[in-house]
Amino acid sequence: MKKLIFTLETITPLFLSGTDQSAVELRAASIRGHLRYWYRALLGGLGVTQSSRLHELESQVFGKEERGSPLIVRVRDVRWAGGRVKQNNELDLGYDRAKKETRRPGLTYLLYSTQLGGNERPYADIGTTFTLELSCFSKEAEKVLKLAACALWCWTHFGGLGTRARRGGGNVQVAGIKDDENLLQTLPSFTLNDVTAPEALKDHLEKGLKTVCSLVARLNSLAPSTPTGAIEFPALHPNHADVWVIQNTWGDALAAMEDVGKKFQQFRHKRKPDFPSVLDDYLRAGRSPDLERPAFGLPLQFRYRSAPDKQAMVETEHFTRRASPLLFRFLKLSGRKISLVLVYLKSSFLPSGEKLKIRDQSKGAKQKPQYPAPPRTAVQQSLIQGFRSQFGGYFEVRDWL
Repeated sequence: MKKLIFTLETITPLFLSGTDQSAVELRAASIRGHLRYWYRALLGGLGVTQSSRLHELESQVFGKEERGSPLIVRVRDVRWAGGRVKQNNELDLGYDRAKKETRRPGLTYLLYSTQLGGNERPYADIGTTFTLELSCFSKEAEKVLKLAACALWCWTHFGGLGTRARRGGGNVQVAGIKDDENLLQTLPSFTLNDVTAPEALKDHLEKGLKTVCSLVARLNSLAPSTPTGAIEFPALHPNHADVWVIQNTWGDALAAMEDVGKKFQQFRHKRKPDFPSVLDDYLRAGRSPDLERPAFGLPLQFRYRSAPDKQAMVETEHFTRRASPLLFRFLKLSGRKISLVLVYLKSSFLPSGEKLKIRDQSKGAKQKPQYPAPPRTAVQQSLIQGFRSQFGGYFEVRDWL
């Protein structure tokens, strides 16, 4: 058996539960799912977009229904920051009825679903550590572990874990590695111990992506090619993913989330054409509205102080949700400064044959559901780049393939 052991640290509050929503459970199955997601994105970026070939290569690492996975993923030695799981109210979020204002409005906006319906989720606080053990008994154990490590490098630089992972929740970072057989010697650095500033982070990400893409291609005997046409899953290729390192840094993660959340809320709040069009065109006239905000993900709910009896929900026809293509990723640099990476994954907005749907949730008489046109690709890109511009300067991570 060959084994890799990573010590991971939470950089932002992490909300993850099993069947008991009143507890925090760092589940190996959830982490495995994220590793598979990023491994698929790596394969897609190398031009593997045919479904059968993609599943064949994935299953060699993560298994499939007919064949178990050669990769074993275990979580061990969880050490909660402060010695315990934290309760939601310790974040001091939400509306203060006495003061008639929202406490920490930016952080509340990013983590809003952790408090929906009175379901105030507990969390693992910043500084919680745990070990992630990857092991394999297969005769190809070295290959399997190297490929899984490539996926882990991407996950711990671009992804998150648990609720609100695409909005900066559950960001984890590698703090240490035990690699007794030097399996990782050809991989890029997993830690940011030598990265002191956003520009250096940009270089670290470019070099790292170039290395893991090259290694995934070599271990799978792939000749990299540029993915063409519409792709229905995220692909890590410069033509299909934008990665930006914001020039700003923050003194701590909660201050970073508060600032970023405020900017995101202000950018989206009552934004035209969506906000007035849903009210005037759909809720009042029964016509299909003009929508752009779905570019940030679904579902979307519209409420109006000027018309408190009117509200509507925008979702997809069959699946309700569409995960946001824009990921917020907070990373802790050397010196403990917090940096922000924005990742825009340009896969198809909706699966083939799927539609946007808006339905009336108003009290009393309701309009019939409508099926508005999804935002065009150019509109999606313009909207997301418009949000990026709220931060001023940025470094583009581009040169990796």
